[in-house]
Amino acid sequence: MKRCTNCNRQFPDSAQFCSNCGCQLEYIPTPPPPYYGNSYDRNNAFDASGPQGKSRGVAALLAIFLGGLGIQYFYLGKVTGGLLTILLTVVTCGIWEIITLIQGIMMLCMSNAEFQSKFVDSPSKLPIF
Repeated sequence: MKRCTNCNRQFPDSAQFCSNCGCQLEYIPTPPPPYYGNSYDRNNAFDASGPQGKSRGVAALLAIFLGGLGIQYFYLGKVTGGLLTILLTVVTCGIWEIITLIQGIMMLCMSNAEFQSKFVDSPSKLPIF
């Protein structure tokens, strides 16, 4: 699009002069469309479109409500971590559930990229914090 510097009327790109006042037209650059990236970059806690398809929000809620049973680790595909969590909950008479509660709150507060690197892509069998 082009616009007249005198009367601010807009004209198509093929026009050279304003038909109203005869001034030379100025090219108006069109802004690029906004980049939204892929939806996993938006930091939505319940978005499971990441590489492994694991939702940070679901894992966090599982850690908060069922953390003593290690359900969040089973959800993330870390069976050893889930079994160790069950063992630690039994051995500590349920005190380990406080650790999993804190872990769930931290999962809700971190970004999708941090969650992905810390809990999904990590080679650790029992990633805690």
